[in-house]
Amino acid sequence: MAPLISLSVPVYGTEGSLPALLDSVLAQAPLPISNGGQNRSLRISLKNSLFGHSHVADAKAGHLPVEVIIVNDGSPAGGSLPTILKPYKKKCKAAGIPLILLEHSKNLGLVEARRTAVQAASGTYLCFVDSDDTLPPNALLHLYDGLLASGNGSLADAADIIHGKAEYKTDFPDEEAPLYKEAPLAEMEENIKKVHIGLLEGDELLNSFLLKRELSSFLWAKLFRTEAAKAAFADIPHTFCTMGEDFLIYFFVLLHTRSYFGIEDIVYNYHIGTGISSNQEIKDLARWERVCTAASVFAVIFSYLEEHPLSAPNAEKLTAALQNRCKTALLQNLRHLKRVIPSLRDEAYAILCDYWGEEYVNAAEKANRLT
Repeated sequence: MAPLISLSVPVYGTEGSLPALLDSVLAQAPLPISNGGQNRSLRISLKNSLFGHSHVADAKAGHLPVEVIIVNDGSPAGGSLPTILKPYKKKCKAAGIPLILLEHSKNLGLVEARRTAVQAASGTYLCFVDSDDTLPPNALLHLYDGLLASGNGSLADAADIIHGKAEYKTDFPDEEAPLYKEAPLAEMEENIKKVHIGLLEGDELLNSFLLKRELSSFLWAKLFRTEAAKAAFADIPHTFCTMGEDFLIYFFVLLHTRSYFGIEDIVYNYHIGTGISSNQEIKDLARWERVCTAASVFAVIFSYLEEHPLSAPNAEKLTAALQNRCKTALLQNLRHLKRVIPSLRDEAYAILCDYWGEEYVNAAEKANRLT
């Protein structure tokens, strides 16, 4: 029987944190659904959700209908993955969880790593998880409850996207603590908790995302109907991108979804201080170039919109909002430039101009000085 949820986990340079993620998957509360009694379990679950009863007790009689798809995106230490995964293969098999390892022969970037997982997914829904983060024990149970609530007890009628909240965990060493200021951390906490509670349908999705800015663009802390994600990737050209790729993928997914349902529950632990988006000093141009790939996000989006203009009544406002997001991403890259070590900063600036266009960079710098 196909799983309900496929967990997509890209890996590049984060092999050491993978066991913590897999431990958190294995610690998930079972879902109150069984292979032989799915309809009855759904009715029981809906009744409990309507009357505010917890599913934790009911879940003991269920199982965890998930698969885990790990994509080694040409990681330098990717050869260690079979050894790391060996004990988890046994644990996952005992739990009835397929653990699948797919590998890229070279680093293709996060968009392509996620594409590989999406294409291999057999679950009805997808859950994107970064390999250096973890899931709270009831994360999948809360998301499952969201499915039931959005579909009046029927998975077939459930929303295409279920969105929960996240909370951050600080994983940086003490000596790096001064790099993480209180105000940016507060802003981060606000962003990862941006959820529209309840149902959105049709044009409301893009309006809520781009105009009202009620929704976080992070792929994690969400369930996506797999067929919508596959349709989205069919429209996204092969792209090397490791910064801002969540926004790119989420935008295209929204073009292929009809409904969204937001819930109050915390369903994701975002670990700050690891990965490319951490606040660490940038000491090599290869890493800096990965930061600059944020430009590719908007190159792909605007290229697509030239051939497939938005048909919503307020398309002009939506396009203007995208242009503003593009400017914001460039300004963020300019701020990141300060993290590049001084000896490389001139070369890094030239790379930035190659990605974004020198004229666009100069205009953004001038406008920023005037504000």
